[in-house]
Amino acid sequence: MVVTQTTWRKLMQKLALVAVLCLLAGACATRQQSTSTAVGATAGAVVGGPVGAVVGAGAGAVAGAPGGVVDEVQGDNQRRRVRRR
Repeated sequence: MVVTQTTWRKLMQKLALVAVLCLLAGACATRQQSTSTAVGATAGAVVGGPVGAVVGAGAGAVAGAPGGVVDEVQGDNQRRRVRRR
């Protein structure tokens, strides 16, 4: 009985650590990347089911990342000069 409780405690501690790390990683995503991930997952699910959803979400996240494909297409990544008077 004692061995089982110790095993469950360690398992729950590991699970809590992984959950916290996932939340921290999710907080680092931009709104554009989150939207691209959702669109990619939806499109992948329509085309390929559950596996397509995972692949589509990964592709959407990479494409929507800052400096990624979406930024290149929009052409809004040029630096602007500010002139002060």
